[in-house]
Amino acid sequence: MSQTTANAQITASTQTTASAQTTASAQPTASAQPTASDSLEGFGSKSINAQSKKFSERVNKGKIEETLNSQLAPFDNLDSPMTKEFKINVLPDQQMDSYRYMDQSLREKYEVLLERFETFAETLKEECKIDEITDPSSLTQNEIITIGRIWCDSEGKLNPESVLFETLPYFGGNWIKLSLNELSTFSLFPGQILGIQGNNKIHDVLNVNEVLEAEFIVTKIFEMPLLPMYRTPASEIIDHNKNLNGKPLSVVVAAGPYSLETGFEYEPLRELIRKMTEEKPDILILMGPFVDEDHPMIQSGEVLNTPGELFRKFITFPLAAFIKSSPKTKIIMIPSTKDICHECLSFPQPPLDKAGLPKEVICLCNPVQFRINEMLFAISNVDLLFHLNRDETGRVPSGTDRMSRMFMYHVGFSLYPLFPPAIGEVNMDLKHITSLELKSTPDVLLLPSKLKFFAKIIDQVVCINPGYLCKSHAGGTYAKMTIHPFPRNLEQETETENLVYQRTR
Repeated sequence: MSQTTANAQITASTQTTASAQTTASAQPTASAQPTASDSLEGFGSKSINAQSKKFSERVNKGKIEETLNSQLAPFDNLDSPMTKEFKINVLPDQQMDSYRYMDQSLREKYEVLLERFETFAETLKEECKIDEITDPSSLTQNEIITIGRIWCDSEGKLNPESVLFETLPYFGGNWIKLSLNELSTFSLFPGQILGIQGNNKIHDVLNVNEVLEAEFIVTKIFEMPLLPMYRTPASEIIDHNKNLNGKPLSVVVAAGPYSLETGFEYEPLRELIRKMTEEKPDILILMGPFVDEDHPMIQSGEVLNTPGELFRKFITFPLAAFIKSSPKTKIIMIPSTKDICHECLSFPQPPLDKAGLPKEVICLCNPVQFRINEMLFAISNVDLLFHLNRDETGRVPSGTDRMSRMFMYHVGFSLYPLFPPAIGEVNMDLKHITSLELKSTPDVLLLPSKLKFFAKIIDQVVCINPGYLCKSHAGGTYAKMTIHPFPRNLEQETETENLVYQRTR
C-alpha cells in the first residue's frame, strides 16, 4: 500500500447517469419511499414522469467539467477491504444553538461593529508595520497613513467616484471622500477595512456659498494580510496516515437547490445519491437549500405540502436509505439562508434540527470551520461570491482572475466581509458576527455560488465553488475531492504545514 502522492484532486462534475430514478438499494422501505403519485398534492404522475424523462435525457451527464491537480489519482473506494478511520472536529466557538434573532438594539449593533472595526484596524496596523496613523481630514504637506472602512456615498453601486472612507472613532468616525486617480490598480468593496497612504486637499471654492469639501488623494493601499496557516504536530499527521492505511480520503461536496423548478421530485438529489451509493465516498457534504424558498411553486403557493413534509420525504428518507447501503460514509449537512425548513432566518445560522434526520448525520452551522483530520475546512453557504462580484469596484489589469480575487477577500478577512450585507438576501445578526471570523487560513475554502463552478489553488488554499446541483430545469455540478496522505516522512519533524493544496485532486 503506497503511502503517498504529492497531490490530490477536486473535480466539478455534471449530474450523472442515464436515469433519474434511484436504485432499490437507495430506497428506504416501501412505505417510506416517495413516489410520483404521492409526492405532491394536486400534481399528476404524467407531468412528473415527463420532467423526470427530460432530466434523464439531459446532455453532458457525467461529464467532468474541470480538474485540479489532474496528475493525482482519483479516489476509488469500491471493493476496498481496508478500513479507514478519520476524525471530524468543529473548531471551538463554531457550533451554536438556536437563538432569538432580531433581538438587538441599535446601540448593541453599533458597539459590535465598533469593536470589530477597532480590532481589525489594530491587526492591520501591526501586520503592515504601520508606526503611526493620522486623521485623514487634517491638512498636511506630507503624505500620511491612516486606517478606516470603505463605504458608498449613495444607495447605488460602489464606483471609483463614490468611495467614502470612514475614519476610526478617535478621529471622530467621520467620512471623507477618496480620490483614487493616483492608483494604477485597486479593488474595493463596501465594509472593507484597510490602510491608505496619501494626503488631503480642499477643493477650490467656486462661489462664496459653496461648502468646502475635503478629499483624500490615495497613493497606496494597505490590505488585510493573510492569516497564518495552521501547523499540525508531525506526530498527529503520522497517526492520521496510519488510520487511513495509506489510502486517500474521498470527499464529495454538493450545494442545493436539489429539485428542478418544474416540480418537487428531487431528481438531481436522487441521482447524486444513486451515484454515491456506487462510489461510496468517505465524506458527503450537503449544503442547502434543501427546501428552497425561491422555488417557483413555493413562490406561487401551488405546493400544499408543508416544508417539513417535503424535507422528510425527499431528504430524510433517501439519506436514511443511503446510510443503510453505505454505512461508512459520513454525511455533513449545512443549512442555507434560503431554507424554509430551517427555523432561523438570520445569518449566521445554527445547524438543522437533528430531530428530523438520521442520527448518523452530522449537522453543522452556516458558516462553519472544522477539521477533517489535520485539514482545516471553511464553508460559507451564502452566495457571497455573487454579492462581491456585484458590489466590488476597481481598476485591475486586463486578464486578471476576478474569481481568485473574490476568494482572497475571504482568506484575508472573514467568511462574510461585505457590509452592509446584500439587502433582501442576507439578514445579518451582528450578535453572532464573531463566528464569521477565520481562526487561521483554511486549507480548503468552499463557497457555493450561482456563478460558474470553480476549483483553483490561491495562496496555498484549495478554493472551490462546486456550483449548484440543480439549475432551473437541468442538472448542475458538484465537486469530488481526493486528498492523498502526507507526501513525505515526518519522523524527524515536530510540526509542519498541511500542504493540502499539493495533495488534493
